[in-house]
Parts: sequence; C-alpha cells; structure tokens
Amino acid sequence: MCVVNLFFSNLLSKCGPADYALILFVLLCAVTDVWKKKIYNWATFPAVILGVGLNFIYSGWGGAGNSLLGILAGFLLLYFFYLGGGIGAGDVKLLMGVGALKGPLFVFKASVCGIFVAGVITVFLMLVNGTLLKGLKNVGIPLFTSAVSGFKISPLPQTKSPALPFGFYLAVGILAYFFYEKFTVGCL
Repeated sequence: MCVVNLFFSNLLSKCGPADYALILFVLLCAVTDVWKKKIYNWATFPAVILGVGLNFIYSGWGGAGNSLLGILAGFLLLYFFYLGGGIGAGDVKLLMGVGALKGPLFVFKASVCGIFVAGVITVFLMLVNGTLLKGLKNVGIPLFTSAVSGFKISPLPQTKSPALPFGFYLAVGILAYFFYEKFTVGCL
C-alpha cells in the first residue's frame, strides 16, 4: 500500500493539466477502440483544441506553436499507414490529439512505443494462430510493389481476421512512454 501511495503522490507532483488531459484522453480512446473498434471525433477534436489552448495558456505563442507542430507530427506519423489501409482515421486523430497536448518530440517517441507494442502483440498472435508467414507475405508484397512503382501507396490486402484494435495498442505504448518519461527524468 505504501508503494502505491508513493507512486501516486510522485505522479501527482510531476503532472500538469496537459498530462492529466493526456491520460484521460488516451484511456478514453483505448476503451472505445476495444469496445466499439472506433476512436470518436467527439474525443479527438476536443483533445486537439484543449492541447493548443493549454499550451498557449501555460507557454504563450511558443507553446501553441509547439502544439501545432505536435498535431502535424501526429498526422504525418500515421497518415501513410492510413492511406495504405492498415489503420483507421481515428488512430491518426489519436496521435494528433497526443501531439496537441504534448508536442512533436513526445508524440514521436510515444508512437514508436505504441507501434512496437502493436508489432510484438501482432507477431505473438500470428505465431499462436499459425499465420505469421501468410501475414508477412500480405505485408511484404504491397511494400515491394510500392517500392518498385516509385513508392505509390498500395493498399494492404483485406483479410477475414478480426481487426487489430491498433488504437488500443498505440494507447498502451503512449501511456508506457508517458510514465517512463515522468519517472526517469531526474532519476538517472
């Protein structure tokens, strides 16, 4: 019990309004992605507006500019995966909201963690189901044809397997990176 109290008191002392908004926003998106397989605009658009507003209030025009760069970074990180049919638009907007709240560097590092989490779980599930080789072929062939055709976006083949709730795994990676960052800064 003492460790739990220490954890939360340490967390509360290091978090600001944008941090709390990030946690609530990412948890909300994770729940709706698992529950309804959708990340809603009613969650993402307010997060973007709140992120820009909070960063402007606490850091002026520089903070608002950083927030706008975070939105752009979140968009660019996943947009081409969206064009290829690998993810939904809600996943892109999730990262845009994270970028608005925390800026471009955070959104880049957190998205790498989220993509890693999704990749590890996907490979594990494919191994369990015996579909790893087929999955690698389904991803490898469009990537190869895209490279040969001058990097025109080729859609990924549609499968009959249930959709991976990518937003959920992205959220797990974002929160993991957030807590890692909060508890390692100044501790090393």
